[in-house]
Amino acid sequence: MMYRYNRYPTACLGELGADFAQCVAHNAQAKYEIVGPVVLAAMSSAVHGVLDIRTPMHSIMPTSLNVCVVAGSGMRKSTVTGRAFHGFKDFEDRYARIAPELDPSEERVTYSDLGSHPYILEDASEPGIVDHFANGAKAAAIVMDEGGMLQARLDNQRMCKRFDGADLRVIRHRRTVLLRNTRTTFCMTVQDEVMDNLLKGKQGQMMVGSGAMPRMLISYATKAPAIFNLGSVESSNPFAHPFHDRVRELMTDYKDVLQGYADRQQATLSLQAQECWRHAVSVWKSLHLGDERWKGMDAFVHRAGEQAMRVAAVLQCFNDPMPTVQGLAMEAAVTLVDWHLEQALIGLGEPSEDQLQLELGAELYRYILKRVRSEDKTVFERSELLRCGPKKLRNRVMLDRAIDQILLEDKMAAFPPGTRKQLVLNVTPNPRPKTSTFANFGRWNPGYDNLY
Repeated sequence: MMYRYNRYPTACLGELGADFAQCVAHNAQAKYEIVGPVVLAAMSSAVHGVLDIRTPMHSIMPTSLNVCVVAGSGMRKSTVTGRAFHGFKDFEDRYARIAPELDPSEERVTYSDLGSHPYILEDASEPGIVDHFANGAKAAAIVMDEGGMLQARLDNQRMCKRFDGADLRVIRHRRTVLLRNTRTTFCMTVQDEVMDNLLKGKQGQMMVGSGAMPRMLISYATKAPAIFNLGSVESSNPFAHPFHDRVRELMTDYKDVLQGYADRQQATLSLQAQECWRHAVSVWKSLHLGDERWKGMDAFVHRAGEQAMRVAAVLQCFNDPMPTVQGLAMEAAVTLVDWHLEQALIGLGEPSEDQLQLELGAELYRYILKRVRSEDKTVFERSELLRCGPKKLRNRVMLDRAIDQILLEDKMAAFPPGTRKQLVLNVTPNPRPKTSTFANFGRWNPGYDNLY
């Protein structure tokens, strides 16, 4: 529990999901912290239309997931999303072939009559989503490449209800539309600055407080270290990967649900999976007792158990379909939820006092090294740092904490000794340090996969 992976635990996606994630990462030259969550969202989008999960509390829960990837511009977010959701194209194309033949003057035809409909919604608004489900859709995936649209287009309350699979009553065109038994997976990629602005705004504060953000599996990919993509899958074609064949099989099953010929299946947890799940929940609920950073993150912790059941059911159904979720799938799901919880803590949690001082010291030292390399400067006045340093450190208290930290780490010396008036660099650093990063991929080994 809380393994603190340096990398996204790709092997936990299962044999088919992990192999596809590696293929996409190599082909798109993208980080696994982007590829992994998006591939998991695509798996959920294929599964949630045909499978629910019966929980140990005897309730029925969707297998839909909400995923949010925060990554900078140029990190191949759109490329990865296009490859991950390619397999849904055949199902959508059938609707595209039929729809132009419909006569608008004829009686309204629902999606269930056609046996197909647009499944991936990329430019979604609340009225459009309501109309989409009102026309008969039972499942859909909202895929936003530009997460900034979330603030203007979607409603927090309805997002939460869609995630829970709850009934939704909406007044549209002077009539009440009742949406029942629908499933929605949400996949959003967003740039760091847009995400920061979103969370600082009124809508962002409501997203955290209302539970919309705690319902998301978050990945902060920008700061994740880059790796060298090595291996034979480098030249493989992600559009021809068997991953998409499995998506097509599940979409064929969904067609029967859409037309009323079949009901969604209900997966249950095996005894081994239940034991693993209960242990994970007990550990997650006690996180705040040993780490003050988890204070205020209660909603994320309380959602973790539910997320683990959903993820486990998706992994089991997509990779090795059977009516019972096995222990290995639950172990993999717990590992994935662990990783996403840490990501949420990185982006939304409050750092401890010790952690805050470490971060302040690191930020000041990065700034100093930048000045050293550009100006060959080795002596820094405190007054100058207070005026021209990083914005966060243009505060006497914050700057003093940062100075104390780099003095404690013996990276700089104080002059005169015992003061903070002037800082002198102890050793001029190598401006181009050599680094090496390795990847070790496992095959569904939740305890030790992808350790770097």
